[in-house]
Amino acid sequence: MMILTPRRKLRLANLLLANLCMVGTLLSALAAAALLSPFTENPIALSTVPLLLGALAVTAATVAVHPAATWRSLGFGQRAIRGVVPGLLLGAVACGLLVVLAVICGLGAWTTLAPEQIRFDWRETWLTGIAFLAIGAIGEEVFARGMLLQFLAGAFGRAAGVIATSLVFALLHGANPGVTALAQVNTALFGAVFGLAIVRHRSLWMAIGLHLGWNLAQVALGANNSGITIRLTELNLQLRGEDWLSGGNYGLEGGVLATATALLLVAAVWCFPRSNDGVEMLWETGRKPVQRRAQSRSGISLGLSPSLGADDSGREERAPHGGAARRDNPEP
Repeated sequence: MMILTPRRKLRLANLLLANLCMVGTLLSALAAAALLSPFTENPIALSTVPLLLGALAVTAATVAVHPAATWRSLGFGQRAIRGVVPGLLLGAVACGLLVVLAVICGLGAWTTLAPEQIRFDWRETWLTGIAFLAIGAIGEEVFARGMLLQFLAGAFGRAAGVIATSLVFALLHGANPGVTALAQVNTALFGAVFGLAIVRHRSLWMAIGLHLGWNLAQVALGANNSGITIRLTELNLQLRGEDWLSGGNYGLEGGVLATATALLLVAAVWCFPRSNDGVEMLWETGRKPVQRRAQSRSGISLGLSPSLGADDSGREERAPHGGAARRDNPEP
């Protein structure tokens, strides 16, 4: 019979909370889509807006009742917002290099596109298109790299949290037009890039910037966005050659050139200067149990520590100058 030590209990609690956040977000998104459907038939609006609303609602509820959760501990702090600009630039430059390389290698060429071939034509209302791309990127990141990543990292470690949320991210795109097995692998790799921005730089804003920068550059340069034909400009990138190489109808994200680009982005995010603002993420502030049950701000007892106050044997840890004790995790 397995003995449930305090640490195992905490891991099970984090795993349960991760599943509750995921299911709660999806159910909230479905409810929001049902409420929104009488006002629009736009499938982009009915997919991106409800996911963002559901993710924000579940996050806000968790912050309200969890004794250790704050927006800052999720990577939404005021200093963390500085990561959005380098994220945007890095994502856009990486996508631009991928498109240029595909054209140089003869895997794609810019051609004209008939209006009936464009599923979402925002060339005359490009601000609307940018707004929906931003809503989609923020919603997917808050869902996959917000509470879900934090609780999974608290249960199994940061590396496992990044891997698990990357698989969830790939599943979100599993029904997109033109999806293939390689496209799914690449989508998971890009999810790992965004997850690494959280665990390495403690900034959910940086992950959002990377995601949005990549999508904006992709659409502006005329490439399909994960199988969806969206146009903000007159550019249209027609891909050629084998699908496994160019990406086919899914777009460049479905080919081996995107695989190489994702791996380069992993290296770039890893080597980018790290934040030194001392932010404690939720997986750090809530990973250790205490002898007494902590009360949440709503009065609900969760049995989780709001800080790293005691080790597994009940021995209290003290930090210099009376500060909160902390144990750093190894890098993923």
